[in-house]
Amino acid sequence: MVEMQNLTPSDLCWKVELPPEQEWIEPVLQIAVGNIWERARRVARSQLGDDAMATEIMEVAIEKTVRHLQAGTQQSPEEAALLLDRSFLQELKRRRKANSRLIFVGSSQEVSSGSAQNPHVPLDSAIDLEVILHGVPPDVRFALLLRYSRSQWSEVAAVLGTTEAAVRLRCKRALNKIRQKLEGKNHET
Repeated sequence: MVEMQNLTPSDLCWKVELPPEQEWIEPVLQIAVGNIWERARRVARSQLGDDAMATEIMEVAIEKTVRHLQAGTQQSPEEAALLLDRSFLQELKRRRKANSRLIFVGSSQEVSSGSAQNPHVPLDSAIDLEVILHGVPPDVRFALLLRYSRSQWSEVAAVLGTTEAAVRLRCKRALNKIRQKLEGKNHET
């Protein structure tokens, strides 16, 4: 796999297959990608929290740009860069909108801090988790976190060196205590 820092316009344009009469598109497209690639990575980093998705978004933008160039007349690299930039921003906007409708499940470490509106959300989540799990024995706490990070009961039991039934029972008891503690706080407010 090519590392993100070493990507070149050629690496991003590898899927482009053109008929002989449209081979002019490939060099124009490579120059256009070269012109906007660093900006695209910065925009992806600022809009999505990191630039990991920049390559995938750029590939979609390249496909749209190629279709547009194939349908029209020959264009300069600057004109192609404008088309590519617009396609990139449209795809980025589409993904941001789709992500805004997602509900993230998991720990604060699983969700990138850049996707949160409030920069303190990961810290708040960690504090909330600490308050909720206060008083739970460390091995049961670890079992709960493993289980709710999508591990199977058999995997949790193997990690803890116990049986599935034992780990389930200990976790169930801990969850019941947590529920009672939370219900008691809800009635007080």
